[in-house]
Amino acid sequence: MTVLLEGTTRRYIGLSTDEKPSVGLQIDGHTVGANDLPVGSSFLETDTGRIYRWNGNAWTVPALESDDQLFVLQAILIEVTQLREMVALVSGA
Repeated sequence: MTVLLEGTTRRYIGLSTDEKPSVGLQIDGHTVGANDLPVGSSFLETDTGRIYRWNGNAWTVPALESDDQLFVLQAILIEVTQLREMVALVSGA
């Protein structure tokens, strides 16, 4: 298989009370289109630490562990790992 750099996902940040992006929603004077929500995009709730993933139809969050702190740490680890992989691909490391 050929390795491809995936650089189309979007990362959104807001509060848990904010409406998560969806097609047709107005954000900062811009109407969200289908291209603004590619599968794999994320939404970080800054007040809860939860990271939601767009699956093409809805925002989903991994199943909660018994300890919310563990859940937050797992979500952060996923984000950092993905960022590290993207940097390694771009830098050729």
